[in-house]
Amino acid sequence: MILAVDIGNTNINIGSFQGKKLISHVCINNKSLINQKAAFPLNSSLLNQTRNILIASVNPRIETVFHKYLDKKHKKKLLKIGREIKLNMPILVDNPQKVGVDRLLNALAAYRRTKTSTIVIDFGTAITIDIVSKNGEFLGGLIMPGIRTSAYALNKQTALLPEVVIKRTKTIIGKNTEDAIKAGIYFGTVGSIIYIIREIRKVYGDLQYTIATGGDAKTFKKDISEIDKVIPRLTLEGIRIAFKESLNP
Repeated sequence: MILAVDIGNTNINIGSFQGKKLISHVCINNKSLINQKAAFPLNSSLLNQTRNILIASVNPRIETVFHKYLDKKHKKKLLKIGREIKLNMPILVDNPQKVGVDRLLNALAAYRRTKTSTIVIDFGTAITIDIVSKNGEFLGGLIMPGIRTSAYALNKQTALLPEVVIKRTKTIIGKNTEDAIKAGIYFGTVGSIIYIIREIRKVYGDLQYTIATGGDAKTFKKDISEIDKVIPRLTLEGIRIAFKESLNP
């Protein structure tokens, strides 16, 4: 059994894999981990069954905190994506080493599923939209604020606008401030993504699939018909695939 650990900007997602099968998943909020208000999400029994712990991180501060917790429980060597584990995928951008590892893992996992050109959308703290060529090359993408990030920014950068939980409103026109914010961010995100997908396809006309992942992916699926499939734990799957391929280069 292996443990795949995805350390993001808001949460840590941990998945245990038996072969290709994800047999368990836990998610812990980063703030809770920093404030020590959450129990460590891995028990000794699970750790003792684990051959390898695989780390992918876009958050150095939280990665350090996680390592401190883990050292108290588990002494096995950790393998980090991009360091001990190299990705078997050409990265055709200006500075490959600066691309977020979560974006690369999503692209890798999506391509291994579709085996052809694919758009990958990750609805997280940031929304990333990336493309993989029919030959499995990462070609780059776009980054925009996620819905929670947008809601937080509106609240912090204005005097009177409240911070609200974004969800789809019944109508596109809000009749109060809260619904106006919800509608603006939700439908603004929908419109942006639909437009971006259409523009990408004008440039890269052979794109066959669009896969979505991330915490808010299911929220948007019904309004973005361009999305072919939602795969909630795509990054964890990418970690597993990267490790497997590193053993059989």
